[in-house]
Amino acid sequence: MTFRQFAFNNVSRNKRTYAAFFLSSVFSVMIFFIYAMFIYHPGVENGEIHRFVAQGMVAAEYIIFLFAFFFLFYCVGAFLKRREKEFGILMMHGMTQGQRNRLIFMENMMIGSLSIVFGIGLGMVLGKLFFQFAGFLLDVEPLPFYLPLDAMVLTIVCFLCLFVAISVFTVLFLKRSNLLELLQGSQRPKQEPKASVFLSLLAAALLVMAYALAIWAKGAFVMVLMFPVIALTIAGTYLLFTQLSVFLIRLMKRNRHFYWNKTNLVTLSDLAYRMKDNARMFFLVCIVSTVAFCAIGTLAALASSITETTVRTNPYAFEYVTSADANQREATAARIENALKDGGFPFEKWEVTTKYLSFNKEEHQGISIVGVTEYNRAARAADADEVQVGDGEAVYYQRWPGEDVSGAEDGSLTVAGQQLKPRGIEGFSVIRSLSGNQLVIVADSVYAQAKESNFEHNYFYQVDRWKETKELSEKLEAEISEEHDGAYSFGARAPIYQELKQMANTSLFIGLFVGVLFFVAAGSFLYFRLYTDLESDRRQYGAITKIGLSEKELSRIVTTQIGLLFFVPIIVAIVHSAVAFVSLNSLLKLMMIASVVKPTAIVLASFVLVQFVYFWIIRNRYLFNLKRSMQ
Repeated sequence: MTFRQFAFNNVSRNKRTYAAFFLSSVFSVMIFFIYAMFIYHPGVENGEIHRFVAQGMVAAEYIIFLFAFFFLFYCVGAFLKRREKEFGILMMHGMTQGQRNRLIFMENMMIGSLSIVFGIGLGMVLGKLFFQFAGFLLDVEPLPFYLPLDAMVLTIVCFLCLFVAISVFTVLFLKRSNLLELLQGSQRPKQEPKASVFLSLLAAALLVMAYALAIWAKGAFVMVLMFPVIALTIAGTYLLFTQLSVFLIRLMKRNRHFYWNKTNLVTLSDLAYRMKDNARMFFLVCIVSTVAFCAIGTLAALASSITETTVRTNPYAFEYVTSADANQREATAARIENALKDGGFPFEKWEVTTKYLSFNKEEHQGISIVGVTEYNRAARAADADEVQVGDGEAVYYQRWPGEDVSGAEDGSLTVAGQQLKPRGIEGFSVIRSLSGNQLVIVADSVYAQAKESNFEHNYFYQVDRWKETKELSEKLEAEISEEHDGAYSFGARAPIYQELKQMANTSLFIGLFVGVLFFVAAGSFLYFRLYTDLESDRRQYGAITKIGLSEKELSRIVTTQIGLLFFVPIIVAIVHSAVAFVSLNSLLKLMMIASVVKPTAIVLASFVLVQFVYFWIIRNRYLFNLKRSMQ
């Protein structure tokens, strides 16, 4: 038998151990390859799809590749730890350090090459389905299938380099253990887990502080506190699993009534060791899952609220504002109305006139005013809230998200010789000033007496089937820009909606599969760790069974321990995500997204359901292997 055959047999005879590693590698390659197919697709390169799609997928490729490197590097390290006894026996028979390193390199490259082949093959099979799904999300015609030679070359080169780098780094960082340590393998005696009371309290304090800051932050201030909150959460989570969890288990063991009850003695005795041994893995799973939950939940909220966001930011289906003469504005308005009639789109029309006032630099320069009656008429047309203006009062709306209008303009505003007291209202006006300056709502009497420097005429059109007016809107915009002489502004809701929808759904499409990749990797971490401990569990439970442990009690103990292994990091990740969404909710409101509760709940429930199915399958397989080896 050649050395190459020996390496091949090592992999083929440990199929169960390598299964999760291989499948996760295949999944990583497949997602990378499918995104590469999109990037190099002629339909994307020729501009048939918004350039944001290609840019987002290029960013996703970097994330997938970087994550795959750290994930696979961790997996290889877990395998090598499990095979310490095997290496010890081989060295007893004359294997050198160089041969061991060569064996590890060859095994990694075999698995890596096979993963690349299967990943690309699976990507080719599912490529057409992904193109159709992307076309549905982006609201465009599905991209035709093509032979993605460039995507194949990119995927093969990137992942071959990745597996070579992992193999080299693994060999370089491989611990040089003596023969006795290798032969003992997982049977080496472990010291009793210890936890620092100070670090345990610090873990709780860091998490409480992070949660308090996240919940307290409102609006744009969320971005300021985001990085401090993330740092506190990461540090607190690490100490939670390495210190606080062990400390809590020790407290439970001191409660004799609970500790000595039925199988709790066996469960808790082993649980402290498992928590200490798996602390870093729990930490990784928790952080990776939190990122996946937050990313997909936020993107789902964005995608699900596109219509509402577009309507709130663009209250009319068509909006034409101009300061041109009567002939020009009437001709343009007639063009808009004729186009809607010819297209078969019934519409309602409103016209509102505002006055643009010029002030000195020492006072208020550049303000448009509108009477309260006229404004409320426009607000009713847009299904927006009406406003009340008292005598001697001027009402200011926000011009951009987060603008502080609580005090409006400090001091007072003088219009037509009258001093008006400013009052701010959060939210946006349904009328926009052509100049982009502040629009102020005043009493009708003040508006009538104001000596204007210029009129601004606003024409608003509401159309029931506005989503179908994209082509008409683009045609009108081109025609008006060619023919209009004076200053004007023309806006249509449909093109903005289509662009926002494509960008949001693209983000969801990209983030969904990257998030699923993270979640699959998190599940694989758990699988690796579980099967790494299989041999020691066989010996431990085999010995306990000889003194009377029943199959039912064994199933209860194993179910509890595997359940904690699977769900403790996920539950902590859900708590982290829930707090993050409370904080993000106020930030997303600035983006006209009403709530993230429903999409967040759907995302979290979906992941928990998938995790439960994964847990049930692994638990049954693990119990089957455990019981079979003990017979």
